[in-house]
Amino acid sequence: MKLSIITPCKTKDIEKLKQLATNLNRQDNNDFEWVIACNHDVDLNGLNFPIESINFNGENVAQARNAAIRKAHGDYLMFVDADDFLLPNTINNVINKLKPNCLTDLKVYPTYEPVNSYFTEINQKQEFRMPSWAFRRIPEPTAEETELNDNFQEVNQNIIFDNISDYLKISGKIIPKGIVWDNDILFDEENPLYDDFYFMGKVLGLVDKFIQFDTFKYVKVKHNDPINDPSLSQLECDDRWDQMFNSFIKTFNSVTYNELQNKIVIHSINKINKYFYNAVISNKFSKNKLNDILNIMSNYLSLINVKLLNNVNLISRRILINIKKHNYSKAKRQMKLLIGLRYIHKLLKNKGRGITRVYYEMICKKLKVNEKVIIYESFLGRNYSDSPKYIYEYIQKHYPGQFKHIWIAANSNVKKDLSSKPNTKVVKRFGFRYMYYMGVSKYQVINMRQPRWFHKKPGTVFMSTWHGTPLKHLVFDMENVASATRLYKKIFYEQSRQWDYLVTANQFSVDVFKHAFMYPEQKMIKSGYPRNDILNAPNRDELAKNIKQKLGIPLDKKVILYAPTWRDDEYVDVGQYKFQLKLNIAKLREQLGDEYVMVLRTHYFITNNLDTSGFGDFVYNESSYDDISELYLISDILITDYSSVFFDYSILRRPILYYVYDYDKYASVLRGFYLDMKKDLPGPLLKTSDEVINVIQNIDDVSAEYADKYAEFSEKFSKWEDGHASERVVNMLLKDDKRVKKID
Repeated sequence: MKLSIITPCKTKDIEKLKQLATNLNRQDNNDFEWVIACNHDVDLNGLNFPIESINFNGENVAQARNAAIRKAHGDYLMFVDADDFLLPNTINNVINKLKPNCLTDLKVYPTYEPVNSYFTEINQKQEFRMPSWAFRRIPEPTAEETELNDNFQEVNQNIIFDNISDYLKISGKIIPKGIVWDNDILFDEENPLYDDFYFMGKVLGLVDKFIQFDTFKYVKVKHNDPINDPSLSQLECDDRWDQMFNSFIKTFNSVTYNELQNKIVIHSINKINKYFYNAVISNKFSKNKLNDILNIMSNYLSLINVKLLNNVNLISRRILINIKKHNYSKAKRQMKLLIGLRYIHKLLKNKGRGITRVYYEMICKKLKVNEKVIIYESFLGRNYSDSPKYIYEYIQKHYPGQFKHIWIAANSNVKKDLSSKPNTKVVKRFGFRYMYYMGVSKYQVINMRQPRWFHKKPGTVFMSTWHGTPLKHLVFDMENVASATRLYKKIFYEQSRQWDYLVTANQFSVDVFKHAFMYPEQKMIKSGYPRNDILNAPNRDELAKNIKQKLGIPLDKKVILYAPTWRDDEYVDVGQYKFQLKLNIAKLREQLGDEYVMVLRTHYFITNNLDTSGFGDFVYNESSYDDISELYLISDILITDYSSVFFDYSILRRPILYYVYDYDKYASVLRGFYLDMKKDLPGPLLKTSDEVINVIQNIDDVSAEYADKYAEFSEKFSKWEDGHASERVVNMLLKDDKRVKKID
């Protein structure tokens, strides 16, 4: 047997093994065995290579790997984690290049994209595209790097040691088993967070040849759910730094090759310089715990050549020397100085951006709360809209003069809309006045998420109105999140714990938010959305007439509202998006123009990239219109696709059409939806412009056909929408304030 692939597996990883099994089964060479170390039953059938599942004593990864090493039959050992995978044809490319006493590096490519997004099955064959690196921490792979070739090169030790941080990790490395067995090299079972540090340090000191491939062969799928599925690096551990320094000490003492030893030391002090001081200044440790860590650091620093400290800046060097000498108080003062200088440097580098944050941290967060100040923000300050707008208007009407209202604005539109409103001030998002009011406000009403740095004060009330009934999977229901920070789920969890209330539109949303947001049901307001009150207003016909006149839409024409969603493949580059209307507007105008006009509402990403001037008086591009609820009100028919706008529109009981021309392409995406589009929607799925025209021309027959489905849908999603959601929400918001008086 040439190769043993070793995979440690915990209970939570068993499902991931099935994807890895499929990946290994599709390799073009099966001259390997798969050794899985797992203390639970593993049921994998139909594989074209031998597999052995073994139990091990203990529960950490190091114990699992060591048990698998002892059972391995191959001449070489490859370590592949359950959620990682090999590129197609990797084993065939590498297996004949393996050499005794030689470490082979498969070139690891890290990504946060879920496996499903780039592996697909077409005619039982595997297609592949290199996953994108979502956060641009390393360059995207070039065309050459994504080619499935077997080009490689032998490199010397200096190149390896210069990249020591990559070579102290086991992922993507192939090691001769003889080196491991003959020298009794095992993973450090007493140090489960850094078990491969010691192992790889020993191996690097014993091999004398290194092979690197020119292209990526190993994709490491990194975690971004530190709450439910943390990786080892994301685990909240009180002894993380203890384990790290103990691994440094143990590895230092076990390595006899001076150049390697020095590179490991430099790696360790760079890590201290980058992360440790900030952890101390941020009060991550108790006093006793910090002293314990500093004692371990002192022991480590006493072992190393002091000249190696020249690899960090002067202040950091003095900090480390003081730690070595047990001058901990002086070292901590120097840490504060260094962190302060770094913060100032960051402000200067960003041309002053962030200075208002300093103002907030130093002054505003310490100010006394003003019981009469309410802050409102809609869609990150882009407009005066959504549920915060209707909550604000209800309070203005029923509690006149009793509050000071602060609207957050990212542009001038919000100020223009609110210029004549009493007791209302509009402040620029992230400006000085914004920071001031974030510090003193009693109430915060926001429809997305608050900034990560904002922490509500005791006695204040934070209300998240959210911004729609969920259609696509959200937060903790998403397999992984590639388009946001790797800590997206952790940040969302921390932010949502500060919400005193979460406004919900229906029981369906309540049930979804419980698992998607991990948010407690008892803190949800089961009210309907305030933004939808206008759709049940007693004077809604008069309102609709006024809105039409404001937009210049003829009163004798019916209105088709077309609200397509934005698609991921319309992204070109940072801040650049492409969009083409797939609906044949010219043909709709020709066939329907005598009776209808079309109001177009696209995603704000592509609002300015859409030219509708060629459609004359048939198309009204209202993509920049603040309040989509008002557009619902004037519309006789809604055309949408995968957007959640139809939940709110269904309150009107008017026809909804789904123009899903790319339904087959989006089949994999649709598996990430909470609804089955073919079964649950109150309108037809249409794939061509001719179908859309035909349905509109026969809209009464289509409405009759979907009447029962519509009634079922409305009962499920619109039952709470009775025009009084704002009242219910405001009653909850102000329920503990005995000093306000409602005026009916």
